[in-house]
Amino acid sequence: MKRYFIIDNGSSKSIALRKKFESLITEEWTYSEDDYEYVFIIGGDGTFLRNRNKYLDKKVVVINGGNLGYFSHFNRDNLNTIFDKVENDSLFFSPLEIEVLVNGKQFFCINEILIRSDKVLNAKVYINNTLLENFKGTGIMVATPWGSTAHAKNVGGAIVDPNLNLVQFIEVEPLTQKRYSSLKSPFILSYENKIILKSKENCHASIILDGTKIEELYNDNLTIKFNYAKFKMFKPDCKKGYIKKLRDSFIRDK
Repeated sequence: MKRYFIIDNGSSKSIALRKKFESLITEEWTYSEDDYEYVFIIGGDGTFLRNRNKYLDKKVVVINGGNLGYFSHFNRDNLNTIFDKVENDSLFFSPLEIEVLVNGKQFFCINEILIRSDKVLNAKVYINNTLLENFKGTGIMVATPWGSTAHAKNVGGAIVDPNLNLVQFIEVEPLTQKRYSSLKSPFILSYENKIILKSKENCHASIILDGTKIEELYNDNLTIKFNYAKFKMFKPDCKKGYIKKLRDSFIRDK
């Protein structure tokens, strides 16, 4: 008997999709809100990201019932194949995610971390233990390939193939002064690197993970590392399907 849990985003589209999903469930599956092996997410990418704390040691399957579906393989058109495919363990993988250490606390996110100040963020940036720059500006973002089509793109980041284990460091509105210049370009790095921010005096910034503010940074150090998530996700279509999603999301050339 396979135990599952369902999360939907409450929209009329996802509720209708949930009803169709439930009509396909076989006797081998049983619903559980406490002890479950599979989590079925019915909604967009935001629904998936907001519920990350429910995924530990689970298998996550995203069904696109929202506007964007970079994390999803299934939708209304192919939903009838879902139960045959999710029983194949080889179709699941652990996505790259971001680990944040600050103020003696540990946090995780999947898309991006943004450190943003309402005034000027003034911090030393180290890659591993080597100084990259003394940054001055609105903020700093670090994103995974999954985050490269989200907020990272809006602040000038590159779109990165999700099949690559790469991350990017992005400056957000760096200062331009006569005697000061920073990198002013997205910096693509291997996930094996570690990024350290050492904030200077009178620093006050917000720490935002996947769009949610989780902590304040006050004259402290912040460490960003990268690991594979402690849950498995059904593989989205990252070949032909990914390029189609890029066209549908961003490109208007007809």
